[in-house]
Amino acid sequence: MNKVKKGIFLVIIVLLGMYAFSQDKETAKAAANYYVSTSGNDTTGTGTISNPWRTIQKAADTMVAGDTCIIRGGTYRETVTLLKSGTSTKPITFQAYKGETVTVSGADTVIGWTKYSGSIYSASMTGSLGTKDQIFVNGQMQTEARWPNSTTLDPLNPVLGIADSGSSKSIVDAKLTQAKGYWVGKTLWCVPGPGYKSYNSTITASAPGTITFDEIGVAAAAGDRYYITGNLQDLDSAGEWYFDTKTNRLYLWAPGGADPNTITVEAKKRIYAFDLSACSYINVTGINIFGATIRMSGSNYCKVSNMTAEYISHDTDVTKQYSTGIFMSGSYNEVSNSTLTYSSGNLISIQGTGNKVINNLIHEADYSAADLPAIYLLGANHLISHNTVYNAGRHIIFVPTQNSCIQYNNLYNAGKLTKDCGILYEFGWDGQGTVIHHNYIHDNLAQNYSGSGIYLDNGSKGYIVHHNVVWGNYTGIRLNTPSNFNLIYNNTTYSNGNVGYWGRDFASDMYGDRIFNNIFTTSFTLPGIQTGGNNITEGTNPIFVNPSAYNFRLRPNSPAIDAGVVIPGITDGFIGLAPDIGAYEYGGTDWVAGHSFVSPPNPVFEQVSFLYTNKVRQGGLENGVISPWVKTHSKTAESVSVPRSSSKSVRFGAKEDGLKQVVSGLIPNTSYVYTVWVKVDSGEQIKIGVKDFGGVESNITSSSITWTMISLPFTTGANATSAEIYVYKPSGTAYAYADDFGVVEQ
Repeated sequence: MNKVKKGIFLVIIVLLGMYAFSQDKETAKAAANYYVSTSGNDTTGTGTISNPWRTIQKAADTMVAGDTCIIRGGTYRETVTLLKSGTSTKPITFQAYKGETVTVSGADTVIGWTKYSGSIYSASMTGSLGTKDQIFVNGQMQTEARWPNSTTLDPLNPVLGIADSGSSKSIVDAKLTQAKGYWVGKTLWCVPGPGYKSYNSTITASAPGTITFDEIGVAAAAGDRYYITGNLQDLDSAGEWYFDTKTNRLYLWAPGGADPNTITVEAKKRIYAFDLSACSYINVTGINIFGATIRMSGSNYCKVSNMTAEYISHDTDVTKQYSTGIFMSGSYNEVSNSTLTYSSGNLISIQGTGNKVINNLIHEADYSAADLPAIYLLGANHLISHNTVYNAGRHIIFVPTQNSCIQYNNLYNAGKLTKDCGILYEFGWDGQGTVIHHNYIHDNLAQNYSGSGIYLDNGSKGYIVHHNVVWGNYTGIRLNTPSNFNLIYNNTTYSNGNVGYWGRDFASDMYGDRIFNNIFTTSFTLPGIQTGGNNITEGTNPIFVNPSAYNFRLRPNSPAIDAGVVIPGITDGFIGLAPDIGAYEYGGTDWVAGHSFVSPPNPVFEQVSFLYTNKVRQGGLENGVISPWVKTHSKTAESVSVPRSSSKSVRFGAKEDGLKQVVSGLIPNTSYVYTVWVKVDSGEQIKIGVKDFGGVESNITSSSITWTMISLPFTTGANATSAEIYVYKPSGTAYAYADDFGVVEQ
């Protein structure tokens, strides 16, 4: 080796050594523990236990993969924002010091109170959050001054005005005795008409006995509930407050008429306690949250556990409730072993893929009565397991999700402020194999207004519902039509109406639904059910152990024992000659649902394939024309709002156009049927076909100008486990449409 090459070689060796040394330093640094205390100092502190920092954010700015922040007891009034990520073997961790209580608060104290009038005091308050303003006294939310008076601090059981009559622009109520113009400019909250959800509107005119407001699109009627906010003059009872935006002064009548200077008064000032957005492998454990939430937007493998979170989200504008609560998107994030309580909207909102909500106690959701649940479940492949969830203004869980699992949850007390809702609800969506099993689903408080247990509303498809115990509802399981490819197996219902339906369009379409091995203690009549049996219905006593105590296990002489049909993947492991009917197998393991902080479960998400599930992916086009669909020919096919039953269908362009998809998971030597709903503009044609299934390609053409279901049977070859399905529109001058694709065993 010449001297030049030798010199270059030595330089490279030195540089590599320096890099390795720097990596070793980083690795060593990654093992550090940092300490934070309310008595610490971010400037002079070193992050050690003897000289801690003052804020968690200081630690967050310093930490790298593998580091741990240990937080001493106390309240930290800050938003902790992470800009770094951990790794799978070296997460970044925030945890409470052992045996000490740590709270990250979104609220600041309000001080300097002076008497205003009677028991009302006022104080200067800057940093208003507008419709998100929230006031607390000794840790309990107070009520914004309103009419009628608040006599309770429970936001899910408010005192409300009751309309004598109304319209979409007015409410008539003889109890409105205030002078003409008194309510002008103030805000109305109401749950009008069918009572699906609440509305806000600005009052434009008022007179004794009536108010007029901006159009809300739904007509108010006699008996509808409402209240009005926005007047200092209506701060006339204990537990109420009012904020004057012009003077930046907060007015409060504290509970018991207490002097606010002698108690703790706080105002919400921050939305987030932790913002983990776009971060990965962050653990937050044992840290309580007050008056704020945690955001994991676009995050991956972040885990929040062992916390109590109170007053997670708040907004009086009912249109701003979406994506509230603990928010997770991205992939494989988790909230577990925690208590989550009080939100004007969701308590948990989930998007993305593979996220988990495990073993939590979740309650007091949606006190704004928006069209929202305690848990909002979007995206795919999520696991909602072993939670106790109760008390919500509307639904408990809303499930427009795909291939997710909702299991072993105790869900109850939906519909506290609205009507016609479900404890577990979905509308117009393809669940694509979402499984709902081994849950207690009971006591929908809207039961006098179509309050259902499991409510798969019009256009729902692709859900597998099995081994649930459902009671105390208007309807136990509701399958509003059209209802397709929903599998209802081995459930026990005990309600006034155990199974029901309603549908205006395609009212007899329940193609692909299968209902077997269920206990329905009332009559069972559904239109269009082609495959069902081995169900117990009205007239046959299933002989439960003690239904008055909600023990729906079977006695030894129950007619449900050994009376079911074998369903692979559902009745596996049955005892006796045949499976039992209902949610419990006599002599088998008596499963229970709900959370347990004493013995936390450790469930895992499993993808399970069942017979008779729809093999077509994205068959309803609600997500648009996306994978695994492939556009063909002119490639102008697009998802449009001209649906057959749900929100979208696919429209084929005026030129030659088409779609195709390879359907997998088929069984060799098995008969299937490919179905599609189609319609065309006058003079056009549309063709559906199937090929590459180990047999001869087959197709059929339709010229129907109204929605028509086309069926195309085929049998897979000896080695075939897939097939290509397609829709093809020849050249023309107008459009053709297709929706609700299906491939199932015959």
